[in-house]
Amino acid sequence: MTFRTFALLASVLVLVTTSAVAQREAALSELHGLPPGVTLPVQLGRALRSGKVKVGTQIIVKTTQRVPVSENSYLNAGAEVDGEVVASTLGSGTAATPATLSIQFTRLRYGKQSIPVKTKALAIANFMQVGYTAEPADGGPDMGNWSEANWTTKQVGGDTIVRSGWVGPVVGRTLETVGRADYYGVYSLPAASSDDGVPFPRAFGVFSTTAAGLYGYGHGCSLRSADGVITVTGPGKSIELRNGDNLLLEIIAST
Repeated sequence: MTFRTFALLASVLVLVTTSAVAQREAALSELHGLPPGVTLPVQLGRALRSGKVKVGTQIIVKTTQRVPVSENSYLNAGAEVDGEVVASTLGSGTAATPATLSIQFTRLRYGKQSIPVKTKALAIANFMQVGYTAEPADGGPDMGNWSEANWTTKQVGGDTIVRSGWVGPVVGRTLETVGRADYYGVYSLPAASSDDGVPFPRAFGVFSTTAAGLYGYGHGCSLRSADGVITVTGPGKSIELRNGDNLLLEIIAST
């Protein structure tokens, strides 16, 4: 059985599951605190260069897809997360004194409503890596297919999506089905138990379900999150998050 055949068979199950889920989900009408574990795939709308951008500079990122927040409700794409720069220093050009850029997100805005949040970053992808996820995987046979709704694509981190009419399974490196995709976004499967995470699908945007760290940044660059502060460092004199870079945020607390 070829990978494509395997994935298309899996997509039949995903299509049935997606249809059933869609029938019982609805857009959130009143914003309350979100449970820890909800993921927010977001896109940066401006460049931030360490040593140049000032501490206190305000940041707004927007969700790139529909985001499940409970077993029967979701946020539509375009929800905004507000933050600011909390550290911005030049490096010495050596690993001993790396360039450092730290940001902190503190508020989620949806329509005219908002709530305080604390987040961590699971992964950050350079805008070029983001662009690759919208192309047919490995320049394969889908290059001749004009309809992107039926393309097989690669996520940042290695997962594959095999779409048919936008719907399809998200397949991991060992060919197991790890999630689903539809016109509104890409999602993991629900956690097997509440101890493993939220009991509903998580939104992943351009990222794989196992994505972690930095993608498309230079050698020696690193990502860490602690107590709501997200820090990227690099061995050069500066490190930059660019307009169009995507972040995968996870809610660790909200009111």
